[in-house]
Amino acid sequence: MSEVTNTGAIYDLGYQRYGGERLGRWYAFRTLLAFSFRSAFGLGRGEKAKSLPVIVVAIVYLPALIQIGVASAAGMVAMIHYADHLEFTAFLLALFTAAQAPELIVTDRQQGILALYLSRPLRGLDYAIAKLVALSGAMLLLTLGPQLILFLGKIFISDKPWPAFVAEYAKLVPMVGGTVLISLFFAAIGLGLASNATRRGYATATVIAFFLLTAGMSEMVRNVGFGSMQRYAVLGNPALLVSGFSRWLFEIEARRRSAVGRAALSGELYLYVIIAVTIVAIAMLLNRYRRSDA
Repeated sequence: MSEVTNTGAIYDLGYQRYGGERLGRWYAFRTLLAFSFRSAFGLGRGEKAKSLPVIVVAIVYLPALIQIGVASAAGMVAMIHYADHLEFTAFLLALFTAAQAPELIVTDRQQGILALYLSRPLRGLDYAIAKLVALSGAMLLLTLGPQLILFLGKIFISDKPWPAFVAEYAKLVPMVGGTVLISLFFAAIGLGLASNATRRGYATATVIAFFLLTAGMSEMVRNVGFGSMQRYAVLGNPALLVSGFSRWLFEIEARRRSAVGRAALSGELYLYVIIAVTIVAIAMLLNRYRRSDA
């Protein structure tokens, strides 16, 4: 029998400082932004996480394609309306916000990842801004994307594309500006409300409750109120805010029997309310993450 010997070796590896390239705070910000944008659509995660974003994207883009198809078949370019599509997507934007805003920030806190993010060089405000820009970008894909498809469809199904472009291109500025504001409006509300929740389910319920309660209260005031109270109640409903704003944006008169048409408020008022709510929501979000220990 061979003799068993116990031998060992000691390796003095020591601790050395990292000598490679340090990419810094801006690189960390960009990386978090890109990762969060992908997460908003469930990319890099399981099939279940992708289901709702895929459904919402399909529902948002399909009506735009149908509008173009019907207008092309009928030979009537005037059937394509930008404002109508924004009104239709308001509910879907709220649904997408309620589902994805908690996914972007509450999950990090639940799983303890937030502490890793906020270990240098990323700061709390950097984190909040990256999440806001990422979700706003995702929302912009749902708002501006279909609008651009309608814009291109309106041009290319025309008998004379170039004159049609010359007549239509002026609408690009309000189209881009308006969809950016609406995207920021929904993203800020979702993240501002979700930032104070401890669990993802609570955050989703809070965001859904906000959109449902504000719409319900607005409708109640419109039904039981009187005078100016009834008119200004439409400003408390996010969907009607988007409707009134989009019709003012594209200079389209609201239907007289619609809530926006009966209110007969100036279009700038819808703009001011959207800006005010967005500022308050962003302030809530930044205030939550202004400390490094957020």
